[in-house]
Amino acid sequence: MSEQKNDSPVPGEPTISLVTCKNCETEFTGHYCNNCGQSVKDFDRPFKVLIFDVVGTMWAFDTRLFKTLKAIFFKPGQVPLDYVHGKRARYMPPFRLYIFISFFFFMLMNITFKSSFKEAENQEGPGIENVISINGSANGKEIDQEDVKKAEDIITKVKIEKQYYISRFFSLMSWSLFILMPLFATFLWIMFRKYQRYFLGHFIFAINLHSFLFILFIIILTVNLIFPGKSSAYEAWLLILYPVYIVSGSRKLYGARWKTIFMRTFFVQFIYLIVLTIAICILFYLTFRELF
Repeated sequence: MSEQKNDSPVPGEPTISLVTCKNCETEFTGHYCNNCGQSVKDFDRPFKVLIFDVVGTMWAFDTRLFKTLKAIFFKPGQVPLDYVHGKRARYMPPFRLYIFISFFFFMLMNITFKSSFKEAENQEGPGIENVISINGSANGKEIDQEDVKKAEDIITKVKIEKQYYISRFFSLMSWSLFILMPLFATFLWIMFRKYQRYFLGHFIFAINLHSFLFILFIIILTVNLIFPGKSSAYEAWLLILYPVYIVSGSRKLYGARWKTIFMRTFFVQFIYLIVLTIAICILFYLTFRELF
């Protein structure tokens, strides 16, 4: 990005390298232009050098990613505790990790639902005409033909544009979790503020909990996509690890007694489950409201 000049050395004086910025042509010394701030790093180099730079950056990214995942999986509560104590450089930024994991989670959920709808279409089953009889009655009760026609139109439209509605729902779901996670962290702060007064620790712990749960779902969804015809679902037992994780992680982060940890984490999860259920109902309404 910049050109370097070497002034003729004067006997007895150190050699000073002047750099000419390629962006604004300002001469300066150091690694960044004093005028425009551009780096002196030069990209007019052989392509293989750039490849080595990219690989080095990716390797640094992967190193922090693996270290963070290792800490999250095998040391519950350690990452938020280290963050509170200022030990942050060793880990990948929590939100960046969450976005990285949630991207794969919602992508797999999208693929799974689409494949399930496609498989259901290929199987013979009762249609709406079998549920609602031709004379406009269901379970012995008369039904308005206009309601029957409206229900048929809605089901037909959903079948035709199912990919749109599936993608729309999961898009809204991914964004809503950005709002729900700080709320979940607030619940943790209310219950455990005596043991951890800084909100940052609760917030990082909430992000790690969601990331851990998403990873479990990713494993389960991947197994089902690879083996779609299997008759058992032993991989679903992995979800038992989540309550174990939140209890052990809370014990590590808050240092409270086991009885206190059990009671308060159960209460937080119960309240959050209610909020999450309400949020999902709202998302269904926002996804399909144009049909009604």
